[in-house]
Amino acid sequence: MSDDLVFADENGAQPDANKARRPWQVLVVDDDEEVHSITKLALRNFTFDHRPLIFLHAYTGKEGIDILMDNPDVAVCLLDVVMETEHAGLETANAIRSMLKNTFVRIVLRTGQPGQAPEETIIAEYDINDYKEKTELTRGKLHTLMYSCLRSYRDIIALDRSRLGLERILECSTQLHQKTYLKDFAHGILEQISAVIAPEEDGFYAGSHGVAAFEQAGELRVIAGTGAYSDQEQQRAVDILPNECAHLLHDSALGFSSQMTSHGFICLYRAKPHHAGLLFLRDFKTRNELEEHLLKMFCHNALTAFENISLRTLLEDSQREIVYLLGDAIEHRSQETGFHLRRVSEISYLLAQKCGLSSDAATQIREAAPLHDLGKIAIPDTILNKPTKLDAQEWTVMKTHAKIGYQMLASSNKPLLQLGADIALEHHERWDGTGYPAGKRGTAIGIAGRITAVADVFDALCNRRIYKSAWDMARVEAYFQAQRGLQFDPQLVDLLLENLDEFCQIHQRFADPA
Repeated sequence: MSDDLVFADENGAQPDANKARRPWQVLVVDDDEEVHSITKLALRNFTFDHRPLIFLHAYTGKEGIDILMDNPDVAVCLLDVVMETEHAGLETANAIRSMLKNTFVRIVLRTGQPGQAPEETIIAEYDINDYKEKTELTRGKLHTLMYSCLRSYRDIIALDRSRLGLERILECSTQLHQKTYLKDFAHGILEQISAVIAPEEDGFYAGSHGVAAFEQAGELRVIAGTGAYSDQEQQRAVDILPNECAHLLHDSALGFSSQMTSHGFICLYRAKPHHAGLLFLRDFKTRNELEEHLLKMFCHNALTAFENISLRTLLEDSQREIVYLLGDAIEHRSQETGFHLRRVSEISYLLAQKCGLSSDAATQIREAAPLHDLGKIAIPDTILNKPTKLDAQEWTVMKTHAKIGYQMLASSNKPLLQLGADIALEHHERWDGTGYPAGKRGTAIGIAGRITAVADVFDALCNRRIYKSAWDMARVEAYFQAQRGLQFDPQLVDLLLENLDEFCQIHQRFADPA
């Protein structure tokens, strides 16, 4: 039969009208070439759910198995019973279900010799979906059969997609909840949406241009963006999103709302007035009700979690700001204006990262380090601001600031303040055991105290203090080399000197005003 009668190209190319619709794959397994041609002719121009057919061809049972291994999303397999052996089709049907574990493909056995394979026996013993004699498969009956098989396949796939979608929502939600920072969480939502809706499509139609925004000071501002929006952070959402989204941006109603617009999908969750989270996915289109349901479910859950993390972030930001205000108050009292605390904080963070601490641990040290000299609030001004060397009695008083700072913070049950208490107590201990207040030695001193000690002294030497001028870097290096293993943890000194340029960049970023 002429190839002109093939209505779906076997290489997968589709007519222009169907480019956006994936065809149903139909596998014909038969050793008779004419059966293949007649089947294609009878099903010419056949569509189901506005999707055409594409035919795959095998001439032995083994070829059929190989094709199904490479194409597990075949919808219908029209399988001949007698091919290379009398029971090749039956063995192939068994292999599809047992070896390939493919329970989705609809298997229709076709035989030209019904006496060799009685219908009642075959239907009872083999996991097939229909059994037909080749002579009874007229064009009309073949169409009816295809409608029945494809409708069944579609519904089974829909149920499985629903199950997998719910599993992916749980999995992605778990992954998202491991992200502790608002910006990371927002990026995570945008990255996970395609994994929830259509992982097999590589996120093509899920869209790569997305925005996650959060309401700050009465305005929705971008927290994270992907694709065309990756450089739009901190922009007002109303300035960068399509005009047809404006009404939702200004919606003050509490709860979750969403809309599929001509530009894509947008949703907003408002837990209370002036506190909302928003997601926008440009060029996004769901293909069916299931995908739309999964999308809304995931976005609702994600924005609820987004809201909770944002509230926690606000509390942490407030806590961090209070820590800096406390530290700055001490610095101003000791007439040390500038950015000493900021530099000590950032130097401590970088040093913590260099010595292998986790990101969370390094961040905690960065946020607690500004509290290292909190106890100086109880030191008299005459001692605190004395421009000359302290006498023995004054030095005794000065050393009490370590315990005082610890006592001020230790009663708190907040992890940040507890760590600040430990730093305040230990940042004047020395590696060789000659420090104060307890004379701790080596690793008996907490890592946070050891790190802050290096950061504090490094910054003090590099900058002007009330009792000294700034040292040049060569002199600073020489001091740390001399105090390696005496005042300071030798490993931390090595890390400081090996990465000196990076630490000097912190001084440049937070240079004191002239």
